[in-house]
Amino acid sequence: MPINNKLHMIKSEDQDINMWEKYRHESQQTICIIGVLTLSVKLCKADGHFSAQEETEILKIIPHEAQQKNILRNIMAEANKDINPIAHDAQNLKSLLKDEHPEFLEFIIAVLYRLAHSDNVYSQSEDDDIREVAKIFDIQKSISEKIIEFFVKNFNKIKISIFRKEKANA
Repeated sequence: MPINNKLHMIKSEDQDINMWEKYRHESQQTICIIGVLTLSVKLCKADGHFSAQEETEILKIIPHEAQQKNILRNIMAEANKDINPIAHDAQNLKSLLKDEHPEFLEFIIAVLYRLAHSDNVYSQSEDDDIREVAKIFDIQKSISEKIIEFFVKNFNKIKISIFRKEKANA
């Protein structure tokens, strides 16, 4: 992952920033990585906190050289202060990729899902964010996911119905 030398001079500031505006002059590849980092951080903090465990998980997912770890940490710290909602970042990333890499967009959704579970707390806000990003990326549930969802939904209805009958017969 080549990262422009400009990124070596990142200083974390105590003010809100716009990641897309700040890095708009970087290469497409660099902006893409920054976009993924930004989405990742925003998703991880959707449940109310961005933990060290989640940061470590992001660093495991993003390919980098050992000397780039602090650069990535600085970018994540900046992303944590970004003023835009996750939907804004998803839309910019989709526009950047111009529908040329749909499998990469699917990969990003898988990464977000993995990160949402990395702290063993999967919140409704994380689920909502993942669904919103997937919608922006035009990623729909697979047939197998729809079938499983159908059976789980109907199984719960059947279970409730059986419980009511058992309770009525008791």
